[in-house]
Amino acid sequence: MPSPIIKQFVVEGSTAFPVAMLNTDQCWPARAADAAAIADHASDADARKIILATAAKYAPNRQGWIAAGWRVID
Repeated sequence: MPSPIIKQFVVEGSTAFPVAMLNTDQCWPARAADAAAIADHASDADARKIILATAAKYAPNRQGWIAAGWRVID
């Protein structure tokens, strides 16, 4: 069986990270820095970008991310 193709996408938001979306989109933080950014609950309102990776055959659930206060930007 061939190895799965890993794809990456970027999400952006300024609220608490919607951890449930990791399960919904079957994805995970692409780098250690992205995992740290997920755990970071900074009090500033600046948007942060997090790179996620997935082996899923479908695109990220953009509407789900929007509903959670985040957006898929890449």
